[in-house]
Amino acid sequence: MLDSMLMAFSLYSRIPVPQAKWNDRSMRWCLCFLPLVGAVIGAAQLAAFTLLSHFSFGGVFRGAVLTVLPILLSGGIHMDGFMDTCDAVHSYGSREKRLEILKDPHVGAFAVIGGIVYFILDLGIWTEAGREEIRLLCLLFVLSRALSAFAAVTFPKAKKDGMLRQETDPASGTTAAAMGITALFTCVILIVLNMTGAAGKAGSGAAALPLPAACAIAAALGTLLYYRHMALKHFGGTTGDLSGWFTQTCELVTAAAVIAAFRIM
Repeated sequence: MLDSMLMAFSLYSRIPVPQAKWNDRSMRWCLCFLPLVGAVIGAAQLAAFTLLSHFSFGGVFRGAVLTVLPILLSGGIHMDGFMDTCDAVHSYGSREKRLEILKDPHVGAFAVIGGIVYFILDLGIWTEAGREEIRLLCLLFVLSRALSAFAAVTFPKAKKDGMLRQETDPASGTTAAAMGITALFTCVILIVLNMTGAAGKAGSGAAALPLPAACAIAAALGTLLYYRHMALKHFGGTTGDLSGWFTQTCELVTAAAVIAAFRIM
């Protein structure tokens, strides 16, 4: 299990860890530790927010740091998939052509446009993030990766080879169940944190409705359903790049839902 955890950090982050033994046994449980990578990134986000707030940095600079930090810690692996998928989806070619574009190392116009739009929206979200929102926002890194790993194991695959196939073939229904439980547990924590924070703000006797947490969960599930529809329609199944697209999109959509819900309350 230790090798599986180290493998997950080696594949999905740039956080330095000892070298793992790469074999079918360690690969079998690798995806189970993907949410742990998200937890470390979320903890780093919380620490950065706390530090920058303590030294009274402005909201824009703080937002810029919190936008870039997850990309640096993940090594951009999910963003790479997001941009490749933007190119492939907007090519309007055949399914085979779209799959070829995913493997193409060159960057197309729609990848650039998609990346720019993503970072602008993400910067806006993190600029809006305050002390009330930050705990929920940091947990979303865990939720997005738990759902991404769940989808990787359970969704049909578009290809018979590739990195995603190599990782998921040794995995089993146990992995999918573990990721489902992790996602559910994360949702419970989101709701508890939301209700605790709202009750503390309004008074111990107040009834705190978990609106931001509920909006985040609904947004995550909606994104997951759209991901499955998009992957099957345009690619015949999921791939490693599409998993990256989902991870980034889920983080953006759920974070936007949290910020919007807090403003409505």
